[in-house]
Amino acid sequence: MVTKVGRSRAAAERALKAELTNRQGLGGGKVVTGATRIDALADAWLEADQGWSTGTMRTYRSVVRKQVKPALGRLCVREVTTGVVSRALSAIAKSSGPGAAKTARACLSGMFALAIQDGAIAVNPVRDSTAKISSGKGAPRALTAAETGRLVKLFRTSDRAVELDLPDLVDWMLATGCRIGEALALRYGTNGDGKPILDLGAGTWEVNATVVRVPGAGLMVQPRPKTTAGWRIIALPDFAVRMLEARRANLRRQRDAQVVFPPPLTGVLRDPSNVSGDLRQLLDSFECETCGRTGYQLDEDGSFRAGAGGRRIRCEEGPWSWVTSHTFRKTVATRLDEAGLSPRQVADQLGHANPSMTLDVYFGRQVVSAEAAKVLNR
Repeated sequence: MVTKVGRSRAAAERALKAELTNRQGLGGGKVVTGATRIDALADAWLEADQGWSTGTMRTYRSVVRKQVKPALGRLCVREVTTGVVSRALSAIAKSSGPGAAKTARACLSGMFALAIQDGAIAVNPVRDSTAKISSGKGAPRALTAAETGRLVKLFRTSDRAVELDLPDLVDWMLATGCRIGEALALRYGTNGDGKPILDLGAGTWEVNATVVRVPGAGLMVQPRPKTTAGWRIIALPDFAVRMLEARRANLRRQRDAQVVFPPPLTGVLRDPSNVSGDLRQLLDSFECETCGRTGYQLDEDGSFRAGAGGRRIRCEEGPWSWVTSHTFRKTVATRLDEAGLSPRQVADQLGHANPSMTLDVYFGRQVVSAEAAKVLNR
């Protein structure tokens, strides 16, 4: 029921008609109107063909289910204002962290863009949101040349790393700057044009796929990288070519398998999440006396400290705990920047559409060149 009040019967009737017209929305028979609930808007947005990668789709579905719908799902499109969005995002940032809030904001922005297309609203309420959800991250940090050499040696001399077949994988990421999913999708064979994906003779690699986990289907090689710009052909350093030639010559399984980095025990593909977890545990354990080089926090009796669900709590006191698999990409970007390559060339190597992303997120901060002092010298 809708009620409107006016100075006269006619004024109240006009106000009522205007309100009913507004509630009906300009969408008419289209998907979204002003009376559409956010639950339904979210479903319509997720079902639309957005061209997302499998990983992006999985992330957005998770955030919509866990964050967006509980916060705003029962509201109608016309009831969501900039203030409502700001309060919801602030609450999500407080309860689930700034990362979840940023993803929720991206989802809400896309959802209300769909509502604008259907004429349900005229302005996107997310655009002017003032929610403070910054994670306060510091400047990008990359491995120095000395740190890179030391870390490679630690992986090569670690029995656990060798057992998990990680040293060559780390070398490959440091040689190419690829994403971990792209590295795990590295394979022999040919592309759709009959050309080799991995040409060791020419020293090139066509980055045209990534490993993803599809709900209900398991691990699969997605026949395209994370983004459109991620498709690229990159030249390989000589040491990387020699490493792959040695793998193919020494490992019988490698000659029979199409994937270059198969699981160390069984299966065809390695899960990027599992590999990241293995790397995390090893990096936490390297040269760390606090945890006895286990990578996990210890109680006074020497047992592993457990958190919710009985999971071991990682130790973050080690000298290598700040390193992640993505640090390898930042390291490659920084080395190329130091060598004088342009941001566009580095972005092409990493598979970025915009050099600004490479500049802001991937270049490790350096001491300003001595050339600046020469220019400013009196």
